[in-house]
Amino acid sequence: MDSRKILGKGMTMAMMVMFFTNTAMAAGSAPAEQKPAKSQAVEVQLEYLDGRWFAKRDIDLYNLHVYRQYKQVKDVSLHYGISVTRPLGKTTDDGIDRNSEAVGIGPSYMMRWEKKMSKKWSASIDGAGSILAYNHAHPARGRAFGFLWRMGPRITYHFTTDDSISAAYIIHHASNGFKTHNPGYNGAGLSLGYRHAF
Repeated sequence: MDSRKILGKGMTMAMMVMFFTNTAMAAGSAPAEQKPAKSQAVEVQLEYLDGRWFAKRDIDLYNLHVYRQYKQVKDVSLHYGISVTRPLGKTTDDGIDRNSEAVGIGPSYMMRWEKKMSKKWSASIDGAGSILAYNHAHPARGRAFGFLWRMGPRITYHFTTDDSISAAYIIHHASNGFKTHNPGYNGAGLSLGYRHAF
């Protein structure tokens, strides 16, 4: 099997394992639930993800994610929100370059396992999935909807009780899950975040 397909399936399986594992933790540890320090905690993430590993998929992503934390069980926090993506680039099939620029938007869900390293610093592993609707078929010869899976380590600096900034290295897989009309692609890049509790 193509190593790129293995990577994509591996990321999908990893996200599913994280989802079911953390769902089970939440269900089995209800008494340990903690609310954010304030009534609401919102996080904004900006990303640039460079298309990699697929020789015929030269697509970069510029993403905006906005999340609201709604639950915490020990070191695991759960978040829901919205993703906006701007893919830029092209695919190449049968020796033909096809423009694959698009705009997408849709709901997103994120799980985070986080450990405090000091009073000001923490480290985490983020896993997130988004269901996206595009303004047209994306990539070229694909469909007008798809999934975006993201995972990677994040380091956070808490500069006040309510505010923090973070940076992460993210690996992503994008596809629509079908066996046909599914020119999926992978990539990696930088994510910058800002979180505020209020």
